[in-house]
Amino acid sequence: MEHKPLIMGYWQNWATEGARDGYENGTSAEVDLTDVPKEYNMIVVSYMKGAGIPTFNPFNKLEEKFREQIDKLALEGRQVVLGLGGADAYIELTKGNEKYLADEIIRLVDFYGFSGICINLEQSAIDAADNQTVIPAALKSVKDYYKNEGKHFLIALAPEFPYLSLSNGKYLPYLSSLEGYYDLVCPQLYNQGGDGMWVEEMDQWLSQDNNESKEDFLYYMMDSLASGTRGYTTIPHDKLVMGLPANKDAAATGYVIDPSAVLNVMKRLKQSGNAIRGLSAWSINWDAGQDKNGQSYSYEFIKRYKDIVTPV
Repeated sequence: MEHKPLIMGYWQNWATEGARDGYENGTSAEVDLTDVPKEYNMIVVSYMKGAGIPTFNPFNKLEEKFREQIDKLALEGRQVVLGLGGADAYIELTKGNEKYLADEIIRLVDFYGFSGICINLEQSAIDAADNQTVIPAALKSVKDYYKNEGKHFLIALAPEFPYLSLSNGKYLPYLSSLEGYYDLVCPQLYNQGGDGMWVEEMDQWLSQDNNESKEDFLYYMMDSLASGTRGYTTIPHDKLVMGLPANKDAAATGYVIDPSAVLNVMKRLKQSGNAIRGLSAWSINWDAGQDKNGQSYSYEFIKRYKDIVTPV
């Protein structure tokens, strides 16, 4: 089945003006949803979180105004999904919370017009309490609910890539529970230091933080996931999205210096029969941000890779 290529971008739902929140002391920008470049054809609003049953509120807009912005993007053919979790979010759900979580997701989807949910749990929240069973159960019931209404509810997962390995697979219970339900998996190929995989074909360990072997790391990581080899679980290639940092301020490691590496990887994957769905960027706000000297990044990521998609 042929799918429309994706460039997914995360949209930060918090104030950043003057924050110097980057790994190299740059500052991410505050961007209105309606100002996001059109080539970002899927936007992940980050995040749904909080104690108890997580929820979402826009940080700088009236709820009705935010809903209007999502409606406008929907009219352009773009999808806006809601991220669940985030690096600093501690979510802890227990057996019996399934219906409450499902009801809250349905409320948010119906009110704001979100197209789905992207699981972005990190650190201890991944396997806290009963999260690994409660969250998939809730999402399956939500997807079934909208299916009965003739609508498609998108489910995506965005794990840090080590959690897709057979030895450290904290995301594997989510994938197995959501088999037949999930639409996209967007492994984060950044902020993981020397983690990676042994590639027999090269007789070499390819680590995420080695810039000299960046193209081969990206290719063999996505190939490993598409084929279920080199110690990683299997994910259908047409559900895979390659997660990258927008620039050197967006992540400690993982920034791709030469964009031809990414474009070559996508060509190599297609030639091998494992064409992936597209790319994702952390984040739209970093793409629009500035470095420590006040120099704008000027949407470098989307300018580099926009030609992989047909703008809507």
